[in-house]
Amino acid sequence: MKRYSGVYILGLLFFAFSPTAQPVNGAAAEPKRGGTLTLGITRDISVMNPLVDTGSTQKRIRDLMFEPLLGIDLKGYLQAGLAEAWEVSKDGKLYTIRLRKGVKFHNGQEMTAEDAKFAIDYSMNSKNGARGFAELAIVDRAEARDKYTLNIHLKRSAPGFIYALARIETFSVIPKESVAEGMRNPGKFPPGTGPFKFVEWQPQQRILFERFADYWGHKAHVDRAVLRIIGDTTVSFTALRAGDIDMTERAPYEWIKEIREGKLKGIGFAESRYSAGRAIEFNVVDPPFNNKKLRLAVAHAIDRKEILQAAYFGFGEPSDQLYPKGHKWYFEGIPSLAYDVNKARALLKESGYKGEEIEMLGSMGGTQEVELATVQAQLKKIGMNVKIKMADRGANVQMRRKGQYAFKLSGDPGVNPNPVDLYLPIHACESDPRNRNQNESGYCDKEVDGLLKAAAAEHDENQLRALMKKIVTRLQEDIPTVNIGHTSRFFAVRDYVKGFTTAYDGEFVWGGGGLNQAWLEK
Repeated sequence: MKRYSGVYILGLLFFAFSPTAQPVNGAAAEPKRGGTLTLGITRDISVMNPLVDTGSTQKRIRDLMFEPLLGIDLKGYLQAGLAEAWEVSKDGKLYTIRLRKGVKFHNGQEMTAEDAKFAIDYSMNSKNGARGFAELAIVDRAEARDKYTLNIHLKRSAPGFIYALARIETFSVIPKESVAEGMRNPGKFPPGTGPFKFVEWQPQQRILFERFADYWGHKAHVDRAVLRIIGDTTVSFTALRAGDIDMTERAPYEWIKEIREGKLKGIGFAESRYSAGRAIEFNVVDPPFNNKKLRLAVAHAIDRKEILQAAYFGFGEPSDQLYPKGHKWYFEGIPSLAYDVNKARALLKESGYKGEEIEMLGSMGGTQEVELATVQAQLKKIGMNVKIKMADRGANVQMRRKGQYAFKLSGDPGVNPNPVDLYLPIHACESDPRNRNQNESGYCDKEVDGLLKAAAAEHDENQLRALMKKIVTRLQEDIPTVNIGHTSRFFAVRDYVKGFTTAYDGEFVWGGGGLNQAWLEK
């Protein structure tokens, strides 16, 4: 068996990796205990079953109370969590999970392998509607080998399965028999293992938590955390400035710009720098972008920093790959298609382009109109005649799936810790270019397809890195997409709130920080 182990890296070491920023409210030397911290959030929870509806805001709220077996740091490396070590058999079909001893649920009961098995079995039961049902379809069975050892038997080898154990969306560990079969919305949350205990939910008003004194990890400094539901961001920011709340999530870029410029006194911000990826994607099956030189001309005409400046006030980070620089799955040394107007003009001429109008597809709403207009202006500089076509989401999806577009803006949900899960769906060959699923560019290269399949079956990380580097190199040469970079998400924070950081997706609690490491200096 291959054996892996690790510990959560807390405090300053984790903060050194953090993509967060707090220009106003820097941390003092000694955190203070006590008080109530109130965070304004945009959406409420819908159910109190932690194994159901665990996406988006539901997930971030439940991070306060519940935990998966493993964690992932900001560079993409797996970390210990409720499990302190794990082993994978040579055939890749048996995962042996060594649980941390002495972990307490919020009801005082000690966590055991029977509890973890219950959460897996519950999520695998089709009657329960669990979010992790699809991810756990690869599992044959789970068994508690002893009090602190969990065996997970797979139907077949699946090297990426280990990452599912680091996602609360797959399942979190709850006490055995704490949720009844088919009960989507129990009357209260079952006990979790997280840093905060659930106290009260007033729908569309607030959710109240209190500090869990027996938490196995970094115990919260504040006594209580209140999540106050405020759907309107303007109302939320007014409440923040008035001192009615201490923090607010999803702060608009224009607020953060004013905070950064010192125009809003007494307020700072925390930044999640890699919350979403942005790219330009070509329909490589049909003219005009079945012409590689035309795609390369676009790639060299794109000024990534200018796009992020125009649409996101300069927040975010340019990147020529799907992962940001410094991440485990960003590969140094692969030639970049850098901004070079002269090279772009030369490639445009070589492509045979004669000035014909090319349509670029975008979705209505958000920042896409600004992004598209910026790209249009950049391509005009090299002599390309681009017309922008905006469509509502439904029509946009239909055109993408049928290949009825020339090129478009695209985005991904952020930084996936498993590179196969990120690269394979959007680059693997699909059978029908007029009925596309996730590979909306229609890109199909037999060599890349083979490499992706080999990567999906590879357990050895060194071999996986070698395969992924070949894939990324070939994609940089073929250029089905032009990666622009990663955009940010923000919390606006009163200056008396200290120590708060967030991770990739604007998490409220994560392995290296969050509300449990925040404290109040007032």
